[in-house]
Amino acid sequence: MFTIFGFMACNPADNPSKKLSPDKFVQLPQYFSAENARIRTEGFSLFKTVTLNGKKDTAAIAGGDSAAVHDLLKPFMDVDLNKPSLRDEFDTSSLYDPFSGRRSVIYKSKGEQTRPAEITMELDKQGNIQLVNIHAYTTNMVYEFRQDLTYQRNRQIRSDTYQKIAFLAPKELQVNVTMAPKTGM
Repeated sequence: MFTIFGFMACNPADNPSKKLSPDKFVQLPQYFSAENARIRTEGFSLFKTVTLNGKKDTAAIAGGDSAAVHDLLKPFMDVDLNKPSLRDEFDTSSLYDPFSGRRSVIYKSKGEQTRPAEITMELDKQGNIQLVNIHAYTTNMVYEFRQDLTYQRNRQIRSDTYQKIAFLAPKELQVNVTMAPKTGM
């Protein structure tokens, strides 16, 4: 009888410390995967401007071009604050606007070199993400990297990247994509 109770006490399925805890932060990879699919299926017109070290080029992108849309959203999809290695690396604060019902959520890194350093999200009164800003940087004696990503739902995708390696000229890359619903003919 004691053996049966002993086995029941050691059953890992009933051990609450072994159960997975819910995610602490918003699931940004899943959100941007869903936005990727939505942009492709709803047929947005995308207008892209790329500036590399002051030289500018523009192009139209078909909203259904899955590779182009995925590439634009990939840096956003790569941000996952729920990774075990980042679990306790961020402080969370939020601001609420009682007039509009909108809320801002800010995730700020506790460490100096954690990537990303800060994420700011604007949510509408229903709690839907409308704007995401991601700021990342790395710096040491040999290398400097800064990246600012902005996603404004149904309007804009923006990426500003600065990279400087010792003894080489710095590189600045800006990608700005405006989104517009397709108009019928």
